[in-house]
Amino acid sequence: MKRRELLRAAAFAPALGSFAQSQPHRYHLRYAPRIGFLNAPIPDQLQAYADYGFKAFEYNGLPRHSNDEIASFRKKMDQLGMSMGVFVVNRGGWKASATVDKQFHPQFFEDVDRAVEIHTIIGNECATVTSGVAVPNLTFTEQTNNCIEAFKRAAEKVEKTKMVLVLEPLNIRVDHAGYFVVFSEHGAEIVERVNHPNFKLLFDMYHQQISEGNLINHLRKHWAQIGYFQVGDVPGRREPGTGEVNWRNVFKAIHEKGFQGILGMEHGLSGGVGPEGMKKCFEAYREADRWT
Repeated sequence: MKRRELLRAAAFAPALGSFAQSQPHRYHLRYAPRIGFLNAPIPDQLQAYADYGFKAFEYNGLPRHSNDEIASFRKKMDQLGMSMGVFVVNRGGWKASATVDKQFHPQFFEDVDRAVEIHTIIGNECATVTSGVAVPNLTFTEQTNNCIEAFKRAAEKVEKTKMVLVLEPLNIRVDHAGYFVVFSEHGAEIVERVNHPNFKLLFDMYHQQISEGNLINHLRKHWAQIGYFQVGDVPGRREPGTGEVNWRNVFKAIHEKGFQGILGMEHGLSGGVGPEGMKKCFEAYREADRWT
């Protein structure tokens, strides 16, 4: 081991050591911590997640990294036997410059091409696509049709890969004012009309609890369209047990449906970024994952 690597390992040993001593928990579902729960290099974060029993992770910001960096993450993943969930495909995903307006489609397709390139390196299972913010010069139907047109072309671009693009509805009451696809019903309709095995719905339970509630009934209703879940309690968007959702019942319902995909932990930490906040979060998942 090089001196620089030894120094880095020594610097993070106090933060990660307690996890190496823990007995990894066997979860019912494939929960995936997001990158950012520790102020540590990404390979060290992956090690901490694996030490605590997690077999997957997600990282929205992956496209910001070079191919060489992404390859280094893949090397660590392979060493740990981990899988990757989503990263965000489109740069303009939370702006008008996404898929609601055809003038922005060329940039979106460039982003999809880059996502395919990234996928060939990291082997992620899914990637998030978004509708963007609604535009005033087009009707609801026109914007929906533009999204469908863009997503059909995007699905064709990824159909020779193992990556599934997942459309994410977002709430407009707290976080994403003006966003176009808000409700699971609308998202599921778009998925049905795209009608491609490489295109599914991302059911983010934080956003859907705010937008429509009734999580278990909605996820059952749109089960055939859902390809990925994300977690975040309401209010506050932190780990299970910090808000109003009965996560044990929700996770049990997902498990009973036979879900084999990933549930991304796309939320903050009530205990703050760092070993203590991460440990508190992971213990909350252990509690929420317990049912008979």
